[in-house]
Amino acid sequence: MNTDYQPIDCHFYDELEAAATQRRRVDLQYFNDLRQLCLDSGVIDTFFIHDKVEFMRLKSGEEIRLDHIIRLDDKAAPAYADYPDFSCGC
Repeated sequence: MNTDYQPIDCHFYDELEAAATQRRRVDLQYFNDLRQLCLDSGVIDTFFIHDKVEFMRLKSGEEIRLDHIIRLDDKAAPAYADYPDFSCGC
């Protein structure tokens, strides 16, 4: 996996920001730093930049690189548009 930060689509950033502003619980699919697929849910607390990389922090304290987010609820991140949805429909 390329470790260089890839800026995310501004419309997708707007979706993240709207969810944070509404304090809405979101379902997330993303890759962690070990390139493991993670499925999580939570409320977005804040966005921040560290070493020129954009992150978001959930209320739980989990920090996620924005360019590692695959899906927010039912919206695929444009960089992962062709990536399968691993959410459980149960």
